[in-house]
Amino acid sequence: MKTEEALSATVEEYLEMIYNMAAENETVIGARLAEKFQVAPPTVTEMLKRLVKAGYIEMDQKRQVSLTEAGYTAAEAVLRRHRLTERFLVDMLGMQWHEVHEEACRLEHFISGAVEQRVLASLNFPTTCPHGNPIPGQVPSARTYLQDQQAIRLSTINPGERVRILCISEVVEDEEALIHYLHQKSLTPGTELSVLVSPDSQLPECLLQVGDQDVAISSAIPAKIWVTRV
Repeated sequence: MKTEEALSATVEEYLEMIYNMAAENETVIGARLAEKFQVAPPTVTEMLKRLVKAGYIEMDQKRQVSLTEAGYTAAEAVLRRHRLTERFLVDMLGMQWHEVHEEACRLEHFISGAVEQRVLASLNFPTTCPHGNPIPGQVPSARTYLQDQQAIRLSTINPGERVRILCISEVVEDEEALIHYLHQKSLTPGTELSVLVSPDSQLPECLLQVGDQDVAISSAIPAKIWVTRV
């Protein structure tokens, strides 16, 4: 039983990552997945073969991975549970937005449909998780949410432009560390800011203006924040 549960959780995590990468317009190939999961490429290759056989993904001649409709359905089911669990932990249990990612990762594989519906109703049917990402089934299309919101990466914003943080990327090696970093900088979804000094390969930091405060962040961070122009 333990082996089956571990395999099921692993499959779901792969489908989640492929889904999130596609939603953020990133190329999905085995090497990138190996980087994200910090595993050896042969491990990813074997999993991708299994996902193809199961009908969850397809691979083209360039070995680029895309979800089938069955893959999208499975990925959205687990993403819905994950993001809804995060919302429950924050709104009902009083945890902070930067404390819930790992807890939700542990719980998402074991929530039943009946519990999911009860939680949705008790939270008055939220549309996003605490990190601003859409809850599938609660927005018109979670797959095209970023495009629908006309969201762009903070790294593409020019100095002087004013924007509002929409959500935090889930296509990162260590999401919990990123969220903790942003929490310390008070950069949460809904925060309005303007760019003072844009990210630059020659500069270690990007400078933002948040309210009446100047906030310096690593130049690697803006690419992981999705914003909308104000």
